[in-house]
Amino acid sequence: MNHIKKILSFIKAGGIFLGTIMGVLASSQDEGDSNGRQLHDADLVGEYNHRTGRLDAGNDPYGWYDED
Repeated sequence: MNHIKKILSFIKAGGIFLGTIMGVLASSQDEGDSNGRQLHDADLVGEYNHRTGRLDAGNDPYGWYDED
């Protein structure tokens, strides 16, 4: 009887562990935000937009850009 309790508690602990791992993996898939910046919109090249504080293509109608 004592061995059965140990086996059942081990199975229960394994189930909880697997459930936790599955929960972590499932929640990490939600991090891909569609509003995130894309490679073509990266802060590597472009005009400095003082409104957003980022470099962009220079075509923001509400942006404030320095004149050359």
